[in-house]
Amino acid sequence: MKRFEYLVVRMEHDRVVMANGHWQGTEERGTPDADASCPSLFEYLGDAGAQGWELVGVDPEGEGTAQLYFKRTHG
Repeated sequence: MKRFEYLVVRMEHDRVVMANGHWQGTEERGTPDADASCPSLFEYLGDAGAQGWELVGVDPEGEGTAQLYFKRTHG
């Protein structure tokens, strides 16, 4: 039986800010450059695809924000 693992990503204004509850920026949250230090959505999607993640759902939450849902075969 196939087993899957899942990745939940929060996107804000074309930047991936959280992945499975972990901050994705290189600068500390709450600092002026925090959001700009997060990977762009385009960059993140390329990296995730290269690691075997498949985008399976998008939940728009408001203007410029969404949750992205990924899965890949586990093991």
